[in-house]
Amino acid sequence: MKIIEAGDYDDLSRKSAGIVLAQVKAKPSSLLVLPTGNTPLGLFRELVKAAKSGAANFGQVAFVTLDEYADIASDDRRRLSSWLSRELLTPLGIAADAFHAFDPRGNPGAEAERIEGVIAARGGIDLAVLGLGPNGHLGFNEPGSPFDSRTRLVSLTPESIRSNAAYWGGEVDVPSTAYTLGLGTINECRSVVLVVSGARKAGILARTLNDAVSINVPATLFRVHPSSIVIADRDALAFAG
Repeated sequence: MKIIEAGDYDDLSRKSAGIVLAQVKAKPSSLLVLPTGNTPLGLFRELVKAAKSGAANFGQVAFVTLDEYADIASDDRRRLSSWLSRELLTPLGIAADAFHAFDPRGNPGAEAERIEGVIAARGGIDLAVLGLGPNGHLGFNEPGSPFDSRTRLVSLTPESIRSNAAYWGGEVDVPSTAYTLGLGTINECRSVVLVVSGARKAGILARTLNDAVSINVPATLFRVHPSSIVIADRDALAFAG
């Protein structure tokens, strides 16, 4: 595991974008996984800027969603794939058939199998960029998720529901179940990057870097992945040791 310290959020965004851009340059037909939330917004802006300036070409790149709330309408404001499309994929000009998203109202078993099938058909995920959950979750793999778990439907913990409430208005507005790529699926990605920003993530980042590798902190999976990078700003690394 490689740790890269960023001076601030803007530096974090540039450094993480640099890794994505290098991947796309090395393999134009890459299959990528990118997260939603506030932390990657700067990364997205850097990628769009590179594409619009001609410094990068995303014409052959495909994307698969990391996670998605379950049992909501396809046009629900909370749909995470819509967030990703609005903030990144549409500005990049990504074709609809190059974006593989969960159907929130699909049959859970069939949806999980379909997404795993897409990944297999594309030869695996080349690069996954992930955020760090407040309890160490990756995607919606909550503490206790086996390291060999596959894509599936999960129940969200109260902590994750509280964390997501800020985006949608309140805890009552957060769906209680969601789809997620499994930890085993993530561990099979050729490269994984964890992007962490802010003092509020310092405690859980310190546990990720220093605690024993355990399903109690799913993000410790990064410590055993053969090609993993953690990019964090100074505030997030405050307790890293």
